[in-house]
Amino acid sequence: MRTISQNQFVDFMSVALPELMASIMREDTGAVSTGQVSIPQFWALHYINISGQLTVNELASALSRSKSTTSALLSRLSNAGLTRRRHSTTDRRVVYISLTPKGSSLIGKLVENRKDGIRKTYGSLTGTERASHKEMLEKIIKNSQILTLLMLALVTSTLSVEAQQVVRSYSLDESIRIGLKRSLVVANAAREREIAKATQKRAFSEALPKLTGLADYALYDAEDLTDSGSSRVGAEASWNIFSGGRTVSAIRASKAFQQLTADQERRVQATQVRDIAFSYHEVQLANAQVEVLEQSVRQLKDFEADTRKKYDAGTASEFAWLSAKVSLSNEEPRLIAAKNQLSLAKIVFRNLTFIDDAEFELSDPLEYTPVEVDLDEALALGLQRRPELLEKAGAITLRKEDISQQKSDYYPTVDLFAGYNYYNPDPYSFISGADGWQDHWNAGVRASWSLFDGGRRRANVSESKLNMAIEEDEYLDLRRTVELEIRTHWLRGRDSAEVINATTESIGLAERALEIARSRFDAGLSTNLEVTQSNLELSDARLARFVALYEYMNAVAGMKFAVGILLEEYIDE
Repeated sequence: MRTISQNQFVDFMSVALPELMASIMREDTGAVSTGQVSIPQFWALHYINISGQLTVNELASALSRSKSTTSALLSRLSNAGLTRRRHSTTDRRVVYISLTPKGSSLIGKLVENRKDGIRKTYGSLTGTERASHKEMLEKIIKNSQILTLLMLALVTSTLSVEAQQVVRSYSLDESIRIGLKRSLVVANAAREREIAKATQKRAFSEALPKLTGLADYALYDAEDLTDSGSSRVGAEASWNIFSGGRTVSAIRASKAFQQLTADQERRVQATQVRDIAFSYHEVQLANAQVEVLEQSVRQLKDFEADTRKKYDAGTASEFAWLSAKVSLSNEEPRLIAAKNQLSLAKIVFRNLTFIDDAEFELSDPLEYTPVEVDLDEALALGLQRRPELLEKAGAITLRKEDISQQKSDYYPTVDLFAGYNYYNPDPYSFISGADGWQDHWNAGVRASWSLFDGGRRRANVSESKLNMAIEEDEYLDLRRTVELEIRTHWLRGRDSAEVINATTESIGLAERALEIARSRFDAGLSTNLEVTQSNLELSDARLARFVALYEYMNAVAGMKFAVGILLEEYIDE
């Protein structure tokens, strides 16, 4: 049998293998050939299908890709409704990826299409030739499996070390609940509410009678300290029955203050939820930008390497190779900047949630879930539910009660009093020499009235009225601010949704344009500039989509915050 050198075999296979794969794929009329599912996505679905479920680390090892790249790949599959995530029942830190019914159906169709392609491609072989070809493939696969086992042993030893440092994955819901539980600002707002309860109890106590125990010992005109003095032991009760409305006003004010602190606590909690949601989306955007730019850099590296080979073989000019190298050098700083932004975004997120993990992952991807919002209803609900408006309305009520209390100084105060005392000697006895403890009681009404205070009361009332006028104006201004905030988030969400729909199509077009540009360059029909420009346009389209998703999700969270309903998703009121 004729033999050929290894180099000759490699040259033949480099041409024959693409033709062989193209022949098999030519029969594929499914999602891969139409561009709905990319080749890496197909392999991800394939490995998940044969395993049933995989973790991100396991899938990344199977695909020989980084964990961050695999996470981005899974985000796109999840957005397409092909995969789903679930937490382990024994360890909430572990997240498993499995196929949805839609994903299982898709992979089944792809497998059948592949089998049809193989039947037609190898249809010209005889039974003997098929058996011989099968034996050769089994030998190749066996050697490949040995290498795979060695790699798996290396990966397993690495994972055994990493298992001691499990990277925890946090959902948005879990992150918010942790942040609310650990936030010092939220804790202090709850303490303010407890203080308001104590203030209300103090106000009610002013309306109740007071009982005071008394005991004293006094000397009167004594020549020295050894002389006997007068002793008294007893109790006195007093009850303020009129104070110009001050006591009743204080009770009303304490109730208003308690409601104000409750609204204040809701505002602080809602702000914390909004900030955590914004930060969560910021981390996911930065992570997506890193993924896109990493893919762009890999493509440019491959293109630069191919161009270098063509330059060395004399089929491409030095200018083409240098241009490819410059395009790669220009893209790498963007990736570095994106990685730095991701690090900063994670620091901000960690500070907001008080998460202690040095390394962590976020499981909820940036995805588009349409939310229909009627602007007029949102405006009406926001003016009714927004905690800041309720808090400001409470402040106005407190100012009104402050005016009532200042006006109460114009009226007299009236108290009832009664006392029961024991004296020794008895100061009320006119019998000389009476010894022992004697008891007496007294009761009456006491009134006091400030007739002149130099204008202090009038100044206090005037000051309180001016403070209330300020609060009322601030309330009106706050209403306009809330309305503007609601309109802004509504418009932002509408515009982002339009951009998302537009970029969905543009990404597909950009991917196709890059494939055409690469094919034209390989065939010598275009320059490398066409390839690098197409690569840049694809990266920009992908980045634009992620930015639009980020803007949309922030607009939804911002709208819920502006309307005053964001907190309801995380706290049962």
